[in-house]
Amino acid sequence: MTTPIPSRRTVLKGAAALSLSGAAGALVPALAQSPAAAPQAVPQAVPQASPPVTLTAAEASLPELAGPGPLALFNGALPGPVLRVKKGATLGVTLANNLKESVALTWQGVRLPAGSPALATVAPGKSANLSLVPTDAGTFWYHSTSPSLARRALAGPLVVEEAGAPAYAADHLLFIQSFPPESGMPIFPVNGAISPTFQGPASGRARLRLVNATPLFLRLRIRGPAGYAIAVDGQPVSEPFELKEGRIQIAPGGRVDVAATLDDADATIIEIETTQDPIRLAVVTPVGAAGTPPAGPPAPLPPNDLPAEVPLKDALRIDLPIGEKPAAGATSLGTVKAGRSVVLTLVNSLDAPVSVYIAGHPVRLLDNVYDGWRPWWHDTVPVPSKATVRVAFRASVPGTWSIVGQRGGDGEVVVSKTYEVTA
Repeated sequence: MTTPIPSRRTVLKGAAALSLSGAAGALVPALAQSPAAAPQAVPQAVPQASPPVTLTAAEASLPELAGPGPLALFNGALPGPVLRVKKGATLGVTLANNLKESVALTWQGVRLPAGSPALATVAPGKSANLSLVPTDAGTFWYHSTSPSLARRALAGPLVVEEAGAPAYAADHLLFIQSFPPESGMPIFPVNGAISPTFQGPASGRARLRLVNATPLFLRLRIRGPAGYAIAVDGQPVSEPFELKEGRIQIAPGGRVDVAATLDDADATIIEIETTQDPIRLAVVTPVGAAGTPPAGPPAPLPPNDLPAEVPLKDALRIDLPIGEKPAAGATSLGTVKAGRSVVLTLVNSLDAPVSVYIAGHPVRLLDNVYDGWRPWWHDTVPVPSKATVRVAFRASVPGTWSIVGQRGGDGEVVVSKTYEVTA
């Protein structure tokens, strides 16, 4: 049976409802505020470079999904090609621009050094060779730095694989988009298809890499046996935690990796919860012989090289107001010396929630009363309407980095800033 799809107004009301007091902490169970020291990663040999990939940006149309308006697609596909690379290996990308405006890419969540060739701008009718060496394993995505082009589908997934054998026999990417976000009846393709079906081991677990490439705050529910969050915004959590009733909220641009337990007969259903009927996103069917399902949380994924602590005593503290009309162009919040911590206070005066992407450094969510932090990292921070959220990070990579806030619902840019880290 096809799940009824509510109107755009209903979906946007649902997005607004998600911005209430629990929105910024929707991933937060009753855990200690101070994280345990992460285990040390075992040194690995440098992996071989992945085969080079060509991304060609060009106009296209997909009326059956996105309505009659034009899109901007990579390689004529929705979404763009899945880019896969081993942690520490080189990924080479030839970016060809067949659009009438310049194109540069944001590698959302990927820590890149200043001046990285992966950040080059390509003029219309030109091409450039980009390369990046991801230092972190995890689930990321790439998209145009132009929000309008990104909303018009110039985007795709990036999976950076851990060294060694995969942790799960079934590992599925679910790249969620929405069309049309501005008007009409919204449709939510996953990997460019409506309600696709995946397979996973009966009485086992499947890794689901959930990417919210929509401008909406999505409240998802995984209907099946216990599911555990194992990574947030690409960074492994030190202690995987169970999703209460299978529910999880993902801000626009955010990612969550889930270890979904499957039974031996019934399919697991992933859906969007709305104020009306749920919208089915995808189905995972169990295959193979039945057995005894795993109990309790899965083992943590191998950690990335992030600081076990963010010292806050002498941190640089910066307030960042979020309002209706950002200044033309990105203005600077100031400079910080590498090795010093930064506490950034995000003050949202809007009546809508905002998703704030902080490039360059993953951040910790801080408690609003005292300087304790939540035990996982973010690069995409949800800020509820009329609310204040504090985050902290330790500056480590010299360069000039962007902070972009987009309003939930329509993706309009409501804050655009930079910060500079000096050596």
